[in-house]
Amino acid sequence: KILDTAPTVQGALEAVCGEVVRVHGAGRTDAGVHARGQVAHCDIAKHFPPGRFRDGLNAHLRPNPIGVLAADIVPDDFEARFSATKRHYLYRITNTRANLALDIGRVWRVPRALDAEAMHKAAQRLLGKHDFTTFRDTECQAKSPEKTLDQL
Repeated sequence: KILDTAPTVQGALEAVCGEVVRVHGAGRTDAGVHARGQVAHCDIAKHFPPGRFRDGLNAHLRPNPIGVLAADIVPDDFEARFSATKRHYLYRITNTRANLALDIGRVWRVPRALDAEAMHKAAQRLLGKHDFTTFRDTECQAKSPEKTLDQL
């Protein structure tokens, strides 16, 4: 069954390609979390001229707040999830007594004074390679629970 009403990249892929398409993402986001620069791959039968595939996907995604920045042909051994070498996460805290307006759902508002210097100093202890076994989902498929934090 081809999805033609879902406001998702998968739904747009199936509408543009006219076939059922399985999308493999480099990672997942939790509910309420937004991804910038998410990488995914899929196998499709149809050939598109450069740029036309991306533009077709974006046409099907409008007016939803989803956009495809690029779509390229990749080598057969490319696997979005396992070919990723780094991931970047941005967590924003706004330190204001005023309620949020434009940043609702994108920023954590903390109305009381924060000690940014102490927070930074504590965060530096997390830099380096660490074993995150205790934070792993029981069905996690990552090769190792060890991860390296380069910057915090």
